[in-house]
Amino acid sequence: MPTGARGRDGRRILISVDSGLILLVFLALLFAWLLNKVRRFFRLGPVAYGGVMVVFVVAMLLIWGQQQG
Repeated sequence: MPTGARGRDGRRILISVDSGLILLVFLALLFAWLLNKVRRFFRLGPVAYGGVMVVFVVAMLLIWGQQQG
């Protein structure tokens, strides 16, 4: 049986990952794949591609942050 991490009082520490955050990471990867297809079609440069990705990441973090509050 794996030991796992233990706290100061000897209890096990459970590490949980927010399922909404996992979904956002999946959507970000899907968006990046689709954006690559669009970038090739419209022949966007690397700066425009990076700008769109930054805007997407900021928007997703804002949406995730609103759900947490």
